[in-house]
Amino acid sequence: MSEIIRAKNSGFCFGVRIAIEKTEDTIENNKNNNTRNIYTCGPLIHNKGVTDELAQKGVKIIESPEEAAFGDLLIIRSHGEGEEFYGRANELGLEIIDATCPFVMKIQKLVKQAKADGYNIVVVGDKYHPEVKGINGWCGFSSIIINSEEEAKSIEADNLFIVAQTTIKFELLENIIEILKKSGKRIHIENTICHATSIRQESCMQTAKKCDAMIIVGGKDSSNTRKLYEISKKYCKSTYLIEKIQELPLKDLKKCNKIGIAAGASTPERIIKEVIASMSEFITENQEDNLMHALMEEIEK
Repeated sequence: MSEIIRAKNSGFCFGVRIAIEKTEDTIENNKNNNTRNIYTCGPLIHNKGVTDELAQKGVKIIESPEEAAFGDLLIIRSHGEGEEFYGRANELGLEIIDATCPFVMKIQKLVKQAKADGYNIVVVGDKYHPEVKGINGWCGFSSIIINSEEEAKSIEADNLFIVAQTTIKFELLENIIEILKKSGKRIHIENTICHATSIRQESCMQTAKKCDAMIIVGGKDSSNTRKLYEISKKYCKSTYLIEKIQELPLKDLKKCNKIGIAAGASTPERIIKEVIASMSEFITENQEDNLMHALMEEIEK
């Protein structure tokens, strides 16, 4: 009989939950006011299903504060923004609701102070990710952004202050730190990988090791979801990344005895439950079909 195993710590993380709650509160508080709009610059979180639902409730996505009008509400998304962004929004007369993840906000404060103290800032992460762009904006866009061991070897500056994107793999940070230590440079290290991210990745790995197939549920634009997929694929070749139940590879799961499921930090609980329910229903139907087929073969003997 097939078994579905859910990895621990799947679904909304602390920071995403806060962002969603603040946005829902903003919608509720503004429901009787038709004169001002609610905006986020870019998606609030990397989950299209969630942002589509928010759009239906009146939360519009724009690319810059200049697209909003005086008095409108502007929600700072969970990934955060650079320091100058707040100044622009204030000058435009926008009301800011700050939904930056507390852990990201901590990194922003760290790099601002470190820059003032004369350090050269190194951010380990994806330079195109909004979180990293925002962090860079708190040290005058002067940080050295690296995402590989080779890039670490090419750093010429000294007196380095090292932080990390909250969702990167700890192994990458560890390897980069080791390279910089061997270079003889003066370094100060702040391990800013979110603790919840580390736990989530470890849980995904342990689940993948004991399963015939793994389903990773989350936004395909989500950094932490992609990391879960990469980790799972390393230990379970039959790993699939899906955003909704319609993408479940049910035919490929027919012969699997143990199916694992893990979810990114931006994945709502209801989506995870829908995926589990759909797989459970499929497994039950498949087993009933197999039993009926076996009985018919026995009768025909």
